[in-house]
Amino acid sequence: MGIARIIKVALVVPRHRAGELRKAVFKDDGFHPIELEKPGLGEFAFLSERIEQVITLGQKRFPKLYGASVFSQRAPLSTRFVEPEAALHEFESLMQERDSLVAQIASLERKKKKLQPYAWISVPISLSSRWKWVRIALVSKSKDLAKMLNHRITAVFEGPNATVLAYPCWDQETEELIAPYLLEDELFCNVAEELRSTNEEIEQLATRLQEVESSIDRLLQERADFFKQAYDYYHVSHDYARLISASVHGRFVGMVFGYVTEQSLTSIKSLVDGMGGCIVELPVEEGEVVPTKLENPPFLQPYEAITLMYGPPQYGTFDPTPFTALWWNAFIGFMLGDAGYGLLLTLVGAYGSRKWHSLGRTMALIRNIGIAAMIVGILTWSWFSAQPFMKDGRIFGVLRPLNLGGDINFAMILVLVVGVLAQFYAMGIRGWRLLVQRDYLGFWSDTVCWWGLLGSLIWMLLGGGSLASYTAVFFALNLVFTQGRTAKGFIGKLGLGLISLYGIMSGYGVASFLGDVLSYSRLLALNLTGSFMGAVFNGLSLQVMQGGLLGSIAGLLMLVLFQLFNFAISILGAFVHSIRLVFLEMYGRFYEGNGELFRSFKRTGRYYFCEEVDYE
Repeated sequence: MGIARIIKVALVVPRHRAGELRKAVFKDDGFHPIELEKPGLGEFAFLSERIEQVITLGQKRFPKLYGASVFSQRAPLSTRFVEPEAALHEFESLMQERDSLVAQIASLERKKKKLQPYAWISVPISLSSRWKWVRIALVSKSKDLAKMLNHRITAVFEGPNATVLAYPCWDQETEELIAPYLLEDELFCNVAEELRSTNEEIEQLATRLQEVESSIDRLLQERADFFKQAYDYYHVSHDYARLISASVHGRFVGMVFGYVTEQSLTSIKSLVDGMGGCIVELPVEEGEVVPTKLENPPFLQPYEAITLMYGPPQYGTFDPTPFTALWWNAFIGFMLGDAGYGLLLTLVGAYGSRKWHSLGRTMALIRNIGIAAMIVGILTWSWFSAQPFMKDGRIFGVLRPLNLGGDINFAMILVLVVGVLAQFYAMGIRGWRLLVQRDYLGFWSDTVCWWGLLGSLIWMLLGGGSLASYTAVFFALNLVFTQGRTAKGFIGKLGLGLISLYGIMSGYGVASFLGDVLSYSRLLALNLTGSFMGAVFNGLSLQVMQGGLLGSIAGLLMLVLFQLFNFAISILGAFVHSIRLVFLEMYGRFYEGNGELFRSFKRTGRYYFCEEVDYE
């Protein structure tokens, strides 16, 4: 239970059977290749990127056709090699033409936008450059220019947003004066005619663009299955490339290096023996990071996802999943704390475990959360924030439920006791790890002494008298002289030990303990928040229901929507804060989570399950 035993091996077979070996190993979930160099995907990577563009467009235009539900079962894809070049070439040609048409239309639209304000110009001004005696220019309106030209030989026509100016062709001084005011060369034309021509060209391009878009849509629809198969095939090939990078070929033999689980060693050995090869167990080098594969009983396997969210453990250490799974389940169940919500989660998890096998662990986790929420909800008798079948404050007139909101002092003491126990438990796990490492001084100073000091302080608060004070002083002195043991010099050790009591320079401290214990008050806060909000929603809905038939329908609809909203925010808040309690208040005491995860080969794509790939 915890971490599977991993063996570093070299699989050695005759050179001509190396490809066959890789294809067979690819189907085994217990092999993690040692990548000797970065995988060189070559043409596979290029094709994969091109197919990705097709799938992305397909998901935008035909989400039902190209969408993939996590609940759907993946059909097997037995095709050994998928050649997408012809279909990709057709798609990319259409997309290139589409992009070109879009760019041309955009350019013409910009031109049209520039020309439209000058549609009143119906004479091609540029032709005046051929005239013998007169030049015509189009300039921006300017009072300064008008003053400068006031006593010169010119003819002026004032338009709504520009001025048409005629002047003798030999008048170089006038030409120099108007140069800064000249408008764009594009306007030196018959603007009205140019606008008509531009509109016609835009219409023609738009018609062709519509035809191209229709061709793209038709291709995406007709070849949808092919593109999805190609997408999964080439993406799965990315993982197969890890095997290629873990391979070395000699003159007579081919070798694949990797890590294998003890459970898969027998099957892989049988496979290699059948190819006339052998398995060589290799020593782990100093500083080498061996991947970690979690191995827990079926009941604990759903909780491995919580551990991996924080980070996989280092190989050779321990898996915290068995130690924290039930704590996390209890935390989220207490925060949710409603039997109705818990029943819904339990039913969804139980149904999903049977219906969607690929989500078996997730559904089991949902079911377990539901069971915990039901237990708390039954103890407090909360069913969708209501308390049915109550008589004289008792359930069916017999049992009195826990009233967390009515007796807030008891509820607060309860969650604080849970916080103290959780913190002592986390310190105990750290102490156990120190004993395993035979660090007896660390066990005494980092676990027993903190247990003793914190326990004595709690005892003093409860009226433990002088004996509690003496034990607190005893353990405090031990901490002062042992917490700074890594510092240099007596003064450094003593100083570090003193400030470690507070918790600034050590992994723990009195202030840290107080803050962590108070953090568990969120258990009560979220429980009461969900309960009170649900009760308010129920009350509002029941008031509306008293307004006749329409009121009953509206009230019922409000009740369902309000409860769904309350359920959603309650489960979200419970999940986030329960994760926080485990990650910060517990893992922070004994767990680092900086290992490398054992990665089996990914053969399940977005749409299909690939039985094999012909990467060789």
